[in-house]
Amino acid sequence: MNERLQQLLHSLTAERDDFRVSLHLLEMEAKQEWEKAETKWDNLQLRLRDAGYKLQLETKEEVHDMGEEVDKLQHKLSDKVADLRVEWMEEIHELGEEIADLYQKIRKRFK
Repeated sequence: MNERLQQLLHSLTAERDDFRVSLHLLEMEAKQEWEKAETKWDNLQLRLRDAGYKLQLETKEEVHDMGEEVDKLQHKLSDKVADLRVEWMEEIHELGEEIADLYQKIRKRFK
């Protein structure tokens, strides 16, 4: 019986050693997988940062272009308002002259 216990102890020790080696190998494999995942994570963060930077630049360019378009429209509108103001002033002046002529005609008729 003592011999059987010795064999069982030897067998359990061997299994324990095998398990320890397997566990160590799994630990190394997990560490490698973790390092791969960390590398992917770092690359993803760089890509996201670069994409955000690119998007920010594109947005700034679009806003700048829109600002230029707004400036052009404001100038066009100012020019149009100025043109209309001149036209209205001319029409008002002509109407004023017509009213003055009519007033003179009315005065002459009732004198």
